[in-house]
Amino acid sequence: MTNPSQSNPHTPTTPNAPHSPASPSPAQPLQAERGRATGDLPLKEHILMVNDVSRGEKYLEAMKAKIKPGDIVLEVGTGAGLLACLAAKLGAKHVYTVEQSPELFRVACKTVEQNGLADKVTLINANSRELKDSGVIKQPIDVFVTETIGTQGLDEGILNIFADVKPLLAPNARIIPETVQFKHCLVNMSGIREQLEVMNPILGVDLSSLNAELQSNNHFWMHPIEMWRELSTTAGTPIFDLLDFESQESIQTMQITRDNVCDGLLNWSEFSLSHSNTIETRYRHFGNSWANSIYFMDRCFVTRAQTCTATMRVNDDRLGWVLNWTIKTPE
Repeated sequence: MTNPSQSNPHTPTTPNAPHSPASPSPAQPLQAERGRATGDLPLKEHILMVNDVSRGEKYLEAMKAKIKPGDIVLEVGTGAGLLACLAAKLGAKHVYTVEQSPELFRVACKTVEQNGLADKVTLINANSRELKDSGVIKQPIDVFVTETIGTQGLDEGILNIFADVKPLLAPNARIIPETVQFKHCLVNMSGIREQLEVMNPILGVDLSSLNAELQSNNHFWMHPIEMWRELSTTAGTPIFDLLDFESQESIQTMQITRDNVCDGLLNWSEFSLSHSNTIETRYRHFGNSWANSIYFMDRCFVTRAQTCTATMRVNDDRLGWVLNWTIKTPE
């Protein structure tokens, strides 16, 4: 039977709605929703990303497997120009690379020039929506690559980018990444959550009204989450094709594996770049450039006799998802 009253969840929240400490009716599942992409990637975050060498190595491995001498390559999300330069050095006949941020576009122009690749790389300061009608790209694209992967997976607009470039691709074009799968598990955040919310009266004063001002129950934590904090098995959605994406609601079940206090659901995405080469958006060790995405619920105690069922669907804007979950106790 469903026992949401045990977990005392928050009411549904979005980035534009107030955070409410009130409990829902027993029939209402826990819900978390991710909003729209937030805009250009700040320079400091981009420096963190390019310094994540393992992240770059994953893409280099995929590009070596897919780029052949003489290929025409398109990249969306130039950043500082790392992948565009690598594509040119791997033998591409020409590389078109698109960056919407004027600041990063200027940086990328300097990077291409400094690496002696100006004759092989065309930089375009535009949004991917403008590519088809711009007339800049006149040849079918043999290889398309993008690293517009956000911590939430979709929040940098990767699905919309694929839709924008699809008309420009040659038949049987090779793409990086190819697919995405969304994953989640229940977690204990004791000692961490107390830094993010008012959990108890402070010196005898109830300050929980501060929590009501929070814009979302979603938090990003840039530290590893130790194995003891994972309270359930990991659930994975079906694998979605990025080029021919079809949204569908999926239902996953997680088995609770230890008795402990539960704070919410940890969510991450896994992208397939090429055969046996994947990259995930979970922060597992110091030095990587991801963050752990955690949806909080009212703290509760869970036991190994329980299961958690999660229902997920991608939003119509393709930038996030709605995720509902309920903790169940066997009858």
